[in-house]
Amino acid sequence: MNIGVDIDEVLAELTEAFLEYHNHTYGTSFKKKDMFSYAYHEVIGGTEEETKKKLMTFFDTDFFRNIKTVHGAKEAIALLAQKHKLSVITARPHFIRQQTEHLIESHFPKYFSTITLTNQWHGVGAKRSKSEVCKERKVSIMIDDSLYHAKDCAAQGIHVLLMDINYPWNHTSEKLPENIKRVQSWKEIITEINNYEKSNGRK
Repeated sequence: MNIGVDIDEVLAELTEAFLEYHNHTYGTSFKKKDMFSYAYHEVIGGTEEETKKKLMTFFDTDFFRNIKTVHGAKEAIALLAQKHKLSVITARPHFIRQQTEHLIESHFPKYFSTITLTNQWHGVGAKRSKSEVCKERKVSIMIDDSLYHAKDCAAQGIHVLLMDINYPWNHTSEKLPENIKRVQSWKEIITEINNYEKSNGRK
């Protein structure tokens, strides 16, 4: 199968790295459990523009360069790549393409056939939806932590595995579409992908 994989909070601990940077730089004490929204300014305060400036600085620090991978991601991606065609589909902005490619090459070498930055997250210029890229890549399953992107892809008939390792920003009281499945670990993702294959007549 063709499988799409998000980066931040799925492969890499971006929020954790940003909060470490923010706490170190501004003397705050935010934790991941405080992140009720992925719009950072809604949690840390200030305007969206001020937060964007903080992010621009963060992207040029060792906090960002030394970002940790999500637990179990390396082993799971290595396993999935043996059987499936994997594509990185991230909302990251174009201007951190080089750092993004370095991250993938360093921690997930030769496992991904393509890396697409849709430029939706604080990007300047043209943006694309993840569902559009998924359709282009003939993606059957998209792995993401964003409720927004999950619903976007699900509306286009794509099966979504919604990563939720105690991620407050994607919790909701609304009933999710049947083709969005909440998962709590990479081990569970492997199980869900195997189940999807069986239920769809794939071997």
